[in-house]
Parts: sequence; structure tokens; C-alpha cells
Amino acid sequence: MDALVERYNAPVYRFVLHYLGDADAARDVSQEAWLKALRGAHGFKGKSKVRTWLFAIARNACLDHLRKQGRRDARFDDEALPEVAAGATPVVERLARAELSQRVERALQTLPPAQREVFLLREHGELTFTQIAAALDLPRDTVKSRMRYALQRLHKALSAEQEVSRGEL
Repeated sequence: MDALVERYNAPVYRFVLHYLGDADAARDVSQEAWLKALRGAHGFKGKSKVRTWLFAIARNACLDHLRKQGRRDARFDDEALPEVAAGATPVVERLARAELSQRVERALQTLPPAQREVFLLREHGELTFTQIAAALDLPRDTVKSRMRYALQRLHKALSAEQEVSRGEL
């Protein structure tokens, strides 16, 4: 189990953080996911990869947390950083990356939960479509379809936000 935690702790935490949008809750929920994995290790039959099994546990821990909070959906911080020009100092470049990251988080908030879930498992969990299908107990084509729709919506949301920010300058 130590080897699993060492290998997957950071990716599981990132997934939970992006799913919930709250660092404090993400720490608690990812710890809870690891406890559930430890308690349920005897039930792992090897029908899927360990990574798939762990992310399914993490996803379920997120859903349990949201249910306890009376929410179905995570909320992300909407605080915006100022626009910056490309090719600036490393500090300004870091600010630009942080702003882009916040824009992506806001765009992720616009996704329906089923699409956001697939996107996060793919991008932050680094699971294959087959692994996501197994973790969510869905057909692979449904997972691929949700990812395609998620990417389309993200592109549209980011493009719209960029147009708005250009208009405000």
C-alpha cells in the first residue's frame, strides 16, 4: 500500500481538488479515499487496473462528500488575475499561467457534472477511456462522447470569456 500511495497520492489529490474546488476538503476527501482503498484492498479482484480502482474510490469519496454538504456540484473560486502580456518576466509569466488556470477552472464549472467527471478523470486522473468506462460503469463510447462534448463546451466557454475580456480592455 505504501508503494501505491507514493505513486498515486499526488494524482488522486489533484483529481479530488479539481472535482471539489476546495483545497481543505480535497485533503480530507483524498485521505478518506485512501482509507477506503486500504479497507477495501481485499476486495480488489484485479478486473481493472489499480489506478482505475483508486480513481473510482476517489470519485465516490467526492460524491459522498458533496452529498454530505448538500451539494451535487463543486464551486470554483471566481477571483480573476489581471491580463498580462506574453514574453514578460518569469513572475509575470507565472501570473499569466495562474490566470489561464483560473479561466479553465471557471470553464470547468460550466460543464454538466457527467462531462466534468470524465474530463477530470482523463486529464487529471490520466485514465484511458477504457479505464474511465470501467470506473464509472459506462460504455466506452459514452465516455468518449462525454469527453468530446466537454471539450466542445470548454472551448466555447473559454472563447466567450476571452471575447468578454478583450471587450473590457
